[in-house]
Amino acid sequence: MHIALFSDFHPATIGGIQSSMRAQRRGLERLGHRVTVFAAPTPESTEPDADLVVLSALAGLRVNGFAVVGPTPATNRMIDTEFAARGPIDVVHLHTTYGVAIAGLRAARRHGLPVVQTIHSRDDVFIQHTSPVPYVSALLLRGVHAGLVPHGTALPRVTETRAARHAWHTMIGQARAVDRVIVPSGHFAELVREHGFERPVTVLSNGIADELLDAARADGDSRAPAGGPLRVLWCARLSPEKRLLEAIEAVGRVENCTLDIYGTGDLAAVARSRIESAGTGGRIRLHGGVTQAECLARMAEHDVLLFPSSGFDTQGMALLEAIAMALPVVYCDPELSETVPDGGGVRAADASVPALAAALRALAADPAKLTAMREILADHRDGARQSRLTGDLLALYQELLAPTTESIRPVSQPIPTAPHRLPLLGHSVIVLRDALGFVKSLTALGPIVRVYLGPRPAYVLTTPDLVRAVGLGEAGTFHRDELAETMREVIRGASNVLSGEPHAVRRRMIAPALRQRRINEYAVIAADLVNKWAGGLPVGRPVDLVEEANELVLDIVSATLFTADFSGPAEQEVRRHIRWLLKQVIVRAALPAPVRRLRFLANRKFSAKAAALRAEIGAVVAEYRRTDREFPDVASALVRHVDPDSGARLSDAEIVDELLLMLAAGVGSTASILAWVWHEVLTNPPVEAELRRELDDFVEHGQVRPDQVASLPYLRLVILETLRYWAPWVSTQTADGPVRLGGTTLPDGATIVYSPYLIHHSEHFYPAPETFDPDRWFPGRVGEIDKKAVLPFGVGARHCPGNTFALMAITLATTALFANWQPVPDPEHPVRATTRDFVPAPDRLPVTLTRVRGR
Repeated sequence: MHIALFSDFHPATIGGIQSSMRAQRRGLERLGHRVTVFAAPTPESTEPDADLVVLSALAGLRVNGFAVVGPTPATNRMIDTEFAARGPIDVVHLHTTYGVAIAGLRAARRHGLPVVQTIHSRDDVFIQHTSPVPYVSALLLRGVHAGLVPHGTALPRVTETRAARHAWHTMIGQARAVDRVIVPSGHFAELVREHGFERPVTVLSNGIADELLDAARADGDSRAPAGGPLRVLWCARLSPEKRLLEAIEAVGRVENCTLDIYGTGDLAAVARSRIESAGTGGRIRLHGGVTQAECLARMAEHDVLLFPSSGFDTQGMALLEAIAMALPVVYCDPELSETVPDGGGVRAADASVPALAAALRALAADPAKLTAMREILADHRDGARQSRLTGDLLALYQELLAPTTESIRPVSQPIPTAPHRLPLLGHSVIVLRDALGFVKSLTALGPIVRVYLGPRPAYVLTTPDLVRAVGLGEAGTFHRDELAETMREVIRGASNVLSGEPHAVRRRMIAPALRQRRINEYAVIAADLVNKWAGGLPVGRPVDLVEEANELVLDIVSATLFTADFSGPAEQEVRRHIRWLLKQVIVRAALPAPVRRLRFLANRKFSAKAAALRAEIGAVVAEYRRTDREFPDVASALVRHVDPDSGARLSDAEIVDELLLMLAAGVGSTASILAWVWHEVLTNPPVEAELRRELDDFVEHGQVRPDQVASLPYLRLVILETLRYWAPWVSTQTADGPVRLGGTTLPDGATIVYSPYLIHHSEHFYPAPETFDPDRWFPGRVGEIDKKAVLPFGVGARHCPGNTFALMAITLATTALFANWQPVPDPEHPVRATTRDFVPAPDRLPVTLTRVRGR
């Protein structure tokens, strides 16, 4: 087996993670397996190592003394080159969370390899102790990490600082992105689960290389005879979370006690100053860093290990080393009792300096206690021997690689790749040239087809059963973090980008605003608007019906969002900014994140317009809440609704998100479908003739009434057929963990693409799919259609909640147009479908209008 280990620490540096990795590598190699290590550079590396790949660090950036590697394109290329040169790799095992580990995770996904993550340390506590501004640091790290590794659903609420919560978002996001998670102790496993990690966690202790233990023990016990001072050892990173300064002060309070400190880190100079100022230099000594072998040798010369870390260590390599060398331990964190055998150490009453000093003083006064502790530890000294642990690690690897396993190859059955892929660009060129033709062509290739969005693969589903498996949650769980990131400045957390329980709760909270009683109220407003619009259209002059559809739908949506007299400025702000912002959201979604970040001027303009729009709408929402009056509009319904299950109410920011989402859907998708309805009527004379006969029967004097939404059956069939013919051409979700689709397993983080347009144009599901035929929806023929293949508004949890509103607006607007006007299309303009949005839109519909006779 060939295992690739990834770590942000070079194995030659000092630390528990590095020691654990070295032991793991040696244990695997002793059993005949091959290990390649990918790590950050360090000046300590002097010996050549053919199976160590040192990645390039970011210039001038170091954290806690360690070089930082970014998951840059250059890093990715280097890893891919090494993967190719070193032969097939079976498993990727990550030992850290940031730059190198992220690069390793992304490489594994590119190459279809299973990924194991060992979570060694409490990043939340580390940031709290080492950063001058913990909240900012944790937030920044979370933002960077989430831009590279999708974080999925929200975390449960745990009592902790805001900085800690952001750090846990990063840790859990990394855990959710891999196939198996290992932690070194049971208490840390519970903490991981408490923070929202739902999948099983493997508890597997860190280990010590057998040859190091054997060599250290061969030298024998070199402790001095009893009667002298208590010889205390410190061997760890000189960093605040390890509480070195507290250890120095505690030993300083115990006269018959010495302390030898081995390690390097940021606190070295401060520690030296404290020792000098306290006048304890004669018995407290800083020795600098030592190798693990030297640390084990020093343990054979001392009486006790002082380990004052509290709330940070998940296990502690120094504790394992002390136990292996039968060295008693003084510690204070009750969670570490899991590692220290009963009777093999002394736990201080608490983490304070006086409590640590009291524990040391008691041992200095009664050395016989140390002898009893050493005898107990002797029975446990081989528990961390690596040879005892490697078998469990191999079993986990083999489970991942077994052909019957449920996790984790990106494909468990062959998946065809669509033709016309170009190097680096993937299928981008053909999508830009003919997106609709391209997606329709995928049906013939198989139920799942691989396409490339640039260099990144995505998986297109071509059957309604697979689309429903995603929509109904049967395939696994999914999120839309990438979409959320592109629009977060204008729409921060609306229902369309939430996932899991937050999504379900939000859908429940907005439902009252879209119930039939409310739709009937909105129809009154919409009918008045479409009548005024139809009455103001110009006679005999060219008109672009695409532009008219966009403006009219924007008027209808904005007018039904706010009806209070104080909402005028907000409506004006919507008209000024919303269409430009939505176009930018689409552009941003189409661009890779690094390119998107380089659009400095556009990004600044986007941020400014989004902030202005949100502020104006937010002020109106606040006024709705203050006046506490009922209005026949969406804002009032959202502000006044109280969830009967939880008693919760939407916050002002959440309401702004949902209002903007309704604007986005109206200006985009609803206007596009409305324009296509008009186009299809005008280009299908039998359809237009039948529609006009229906309007003559039901619409008096060209005036539209709200109740006509339900009284025009043929128009409804025309709209249904338009929704089929011009359905959304692309929709995406991201796998939140491995997902199972048919007989194929796709990995965590896989981009899943489905196209209602593709399915609606497949002969497998619709007779004569390229024919615009409203009659296919008549009761006598609708049985020809597989109901599972009717997907214009999606399916399952992400079924469009505004579909009834959209049908109402389209029905009333179409009625107003054709009851009053005879549009004559420009014969010189062939209408083209554009795919700049998720729903195809006609580029232009130039017509000249003449009045219907008698109107």
